[in-house]
Amino acid sequence: MVNFNQKNNDGDKIHRVLRSTQFKPEIIKLQKKSKSRIGVKSPLFLFYGLLFLIFIGAIGLFLPFSSNSNQNISLVDSFFISASAVTVTGLTPFESEETWNIYGLTIISILSFIGGLGFMVGAGFLIYILFGKKINLEQKMMINESISDSSTSKFASGSSIKIVLNIFYITVAIQIIGVFIFYYLWNSKDINNNHSLFFNSVFQSISAFNGAGFDIISGENGGSIGSIVGNVNILYTISFMVFLGSIGYPVIFEFIDNLKLFLQSKYKKIFFSLNFKVVVSATIFIILFGTFQFLLFEWSNVNTIGKESFENKIILSFFHSFNRTSGFSLIDYNLIHNSTSITTMILMFVGGSSLSVSGGIKVGTLTVIFAAIISNIIGKEEITIFKRTLTKEVIRRALIIFIFSIIFIIFSFMIISAFEPDTIFRELLFECVSAFGNVGLTTGITNELNDISKIFIIFLMIIGRFGPLLLALMFIGKNYKINAKPAYENIRLG
Repeated sequence: MVNFNQKNNDGDKIHRVLRSTQFKPEIIKLQKKSKSRIGVKSPLFLFYGLLFLIFIGAIGLFLPFSSNSNQNISLVDSFFISASAVTVTGLTPFESEETWNIYGLTIISILSFIGGLGFMVGAGFLIYILFGKKINLEQKMMINESISDSSTSKFASGSSIKIVLNIFYITVAIQIIGVFIFYYLWNSKDINNNHSLFFNSVFQSISAFNGAGFDIISGENGGSIGSIVGNVNILYTISFMVFLGSIGYPVIFEFIDNLKLFLQSKYKKIFFSLNFKVVVSATIFIILFGTFQFLLFEWSNVNTIGKESFENKIILSFFHSFNRTSGFSLIDYNLIHNSTSITTMILMFVGGSSLSVSGGIKVGTLTVIFAAIISNIIGKEEITIFKRTLTKEVIRRALIIFIFSIIFIIFSFMIISAFEPDTIFRELLFECVSAFGNVGLTTGITNELNDISKIFIIFLMIIGRFGPLLLALMFIGKNYKINAKPAYENIRLG
């Protein structure tokens, strides 16, 4: 025993004796991951619902009443379209306006709406409205992860059901407004199908805001919606709705809250979070970068925008940069310059913002990685953005998402290449990145893929849309705390 003799402020002597328990060996316990439950209490329950939704949608599209009489839709193609709609990707081996009747198109719209809203959010809303049941803690975690939110922002501080309702209300409101705008702006020559003007407006509004990329407008010049290239107002509306869907719900709500605060404080007070600043600045940079690259390298390409006027070149370049998260196109992507193809794949891989309808690794993830690289190059211990320090957990998660995404795309591309030996390297890689990023842009090879390749593309679309959710599920319950660390030793790099 060791004695300590100390004096307090009054001069009294204090005698302290170390307890014997302090000399006992320290036992380090590792917390094991609890076994996953099955059934409705499982944290995977809502994810199972996603697969069930794809299955129901595929059966609905496979039935004869959904397609036109002269179409022969296989079961694999039905699953492909259903998965593409639920994951709001938009890849399709058919021309939608020629293949599906009003029932099939309605199924695709419903699947796209639920997929854009986020299946977990949609399920939570239905549980709350129809059954009045409370969502348990694990299901709340699934809701938060399904919309890719890992921040402690003011938006996420409320109850999960309140978040669900707010997202549902703003989603419906924007798409209803979009319906009226499209209805007003359509020209008679733009509608070249057998459906009403109102149905075209509803379908286009849902597809644009959710970034689904499905359309029922005939394509010209190789573009999915090339026939409306002359209607600039429609192009602006589509781009703006795609932008709203990809910017993220927290950014929209924070902008509205700050606008209210700005007006109430007589134009004095305004406070934006770090997430808002990062998302807005990164999105603006990506849009401008994509526009400049497209304009520069496609300027003299007669197969894309080379024959257009200066004004139209600017408009078309902006349109394709805005639509990096959706499948709408006015040109044939099989005829673009190689540098434009590489840039487009990078933009599709990045995607939009967290808590949005977009796929990809998200602009926030890319910003964190770049900030970490720059900080390490200049020798800074802390990683800061806009005078705010990032936690190690955020950096760790960004690296995991980035590395996982790269590996998964490469692995899937290698497997699909084995089944598509005659397909050009660039075209197949473009298709894989588009599927993973839930974009829907294609060089035109989707209908040429065999059934095995289509099945792998389906997996790519699902993992691309719900990858952060699956990664989170992998780490639920894994909380290892080790008080004793092994000895340090270095390995050679470079």
